[in-house]
Amino acid sequence: MWLASLVLSVQVALPPYPFAQTVSSLKVRLEETRIAPTNLSRNDYLSVINGIVSYFRRFQTLDGRIVDPFVHREVQYSTPCYAWAATALFISGRRPDLLESAAAALECSLEQLAEGKPADRHGDFFTFPAMLAYEHLRKFVPTERRQRWEQLLRAVDPYRAYRDLLTETRRSVHNWNVVAIAGEFLRYQAGFTDLTFVERYLEVQLQHFTPEGLYRDPNVPMAYDHFPRHFLAVMLERGYKGRHEKVLNELLERAAWTSLLIQSPLGELPTGGRSAQHQWNEAMQCVTYEIWAKRKWREGDKIVAKAFKRAAHLALQSVKRWVRPSGELWIVKNRFDPALRHGFEGYSFHSQYNLLAASMLATAWLFADERIPEGACPADVGGFVVHLPDFHKVIANAGGLYVEIDTAADPNYNSTGLLRVHKAGVEPLVGPSDGAAIKDEPLAVGIAWLEGDRWQPLAGLGRKQIANVSVSVHETKPQKVKFTVRYEINRPKMRAVFETYELTPKLVRVTTKVDGEVDKLLVRFPALTFDGQQETRIQVTGNSVTVKLGNSQQTFRVEEPSNVVLRRTGRKVRSRNGYLEPIEGEVEGKAVIYTLQPHSFAD
Repeated sequence: MWLASLVLSVQVALPPYPFAQTVSSLKVRLEETRIAPTNLSRNDYLSVINGIVSYFRRFQTLDGRIVDPFVHREVQYSTPCYAWAATALFISGRRPDLLESAAAALECSLEQLAEGKPADRHGDFFTFPAMLAYEHLRKFVPTERRQRWEQLLRAVDPYRAYRDLLTETRRSVHNWNVVAIAGEFLRYQAGFTDLTFVERYLEVQLQHFTPEGLYRDPNVPMAYDHFPRHFLAVMLERGYKGRHEKVLNELLERAAWTSLLIQSPLGELPTGGRSAQHQWNEAMQCVTYEIWAKRKWREGDKIVAKAFKRAAHLALQSVKRWVRPSGELWIVKNRFDPALRHGFEGYSFHSQYNLLAASMLATAWLFADERIPEGACPADVGGFVVHLPDFHKVIANAGGLYVEIDTAADPNYNSTGLLRVHKAGVEPLVGPSDGAAIKDEPLAVGIAWLEGDRWQPLAGLGRKQIANVSVSVHETKPQKVKFTVRYEINRPKMRAVFETYELTPKLVRVTTKVDGEVDKLLVRFPALTFDGQQETRIQVTGNSVTVKLGNSQQTFRVEEPSNVVLRRTGRKVRSRNGYLEPIEGEVEGKAVIYTLQPHSFAD
């Protein structure tokens, strides 16, 4: 583990940043590229927050806590997140009527923290939003109430209030602990504690970072890379100057750029693993990118500052796409009734994940600098391939056409192969935007081969069944990107699968060849059939299938062999985004070439 020695000494030099050359060449392209602005502003954060807070205010009890409308109890950190989101609306002048509502939620949260009895034992998440609410409300309440809050804040004992802590039997901490670190830092800045907890646990947390600056949570889900990092970004912006300042600055600078490279042109965080495709995935991007836009603007790097501002607005645009008629969000990227919990995790609830997103957007609003205009960001420009071996992901972009490949999927959440094709202006769900979980039915864009009398899909080989993966990059230009992913399989009659991707701003062409004792393949495409609200229109004609949703469509076509006949299977496969239907066709031989061409009729 390359950062292990860093735990002992923050003076150890970091290894080279793997994407340094990519970033260097991108900076030139950013200045040369013209984009259509999103026309979003700081006020758009407040608009989304207002819809969420207005909805959940109806479920606030007399003592200030927020009750989930579906499970009818307070869930996790809903109340402190509500307190901060409502506070932001109040201090902005948009909702002067929210003072008492925000103050009641804050007081309730502080009482739970001080008593060491936070809702659902999620105290690690309480302190950060509670401190932001306290800082901005304290001058608006009577002295007696402010003193009561301060008494409670002094009484907080991290070792009673938080769960993700080192003990004799627990030798590692993860993303929860980072949230607690950030909360304790804000408590330190306000004079309620010292830096002991912060410094001790930051030192332990450094071992989780990769050379790209990304954070490895257990099973490396994409969402829980960015989640802890956005809290650390706030700490740095708020003036952390402790023992680990230098290494954190370098790691988060790297990570901010890596995040730009892997952001979808539709503003989305990459899919994959726990909590993928929840709206807070994009809300937290807004925080990081607004902070980094300010940093770069202060440093005089205006082109890069504009790129980060653009990335923040793309992420906000993604969140706005999922506002429900009642004002709050569909918390996962589908349009099912929230009562059905489609695509939810066991820990996903309508209240806490709406209010977490609102709290994050409030933090992004707090740091947003309206002086910084939008400029092109990497998601607009393309011309790069990003291989993240720790996260078993390959992401590439050519002129705003974007692909994400999972090279060794977590069977509980994803399938191995091409998961996502996004293009600016095209409805993301028609992409496709994800496959299915191996445990449900292996399904991604890709091939299968016969093992006995059954088809074995590449999609069904999870992280413990892929012997090795290598990525060779052949060409990286804004208008054309080409690379090959080689899977070592070690299956009966199959040794390796080679997928060569060619991306242009208009389409993706995939050439697949196999090394094995097979003479027939099955090519498979997951077609979205239903997103919870709308059914797609699917048309299969010979070697091609077109899926239409709204004003967007995706066309999957087998180019070679040209005599392949695709067919609908009629199977209904559950995914985060709704339901998928495998479209399949048999291929004679050991190779197949197919294309995916997303298109919007609004273009």
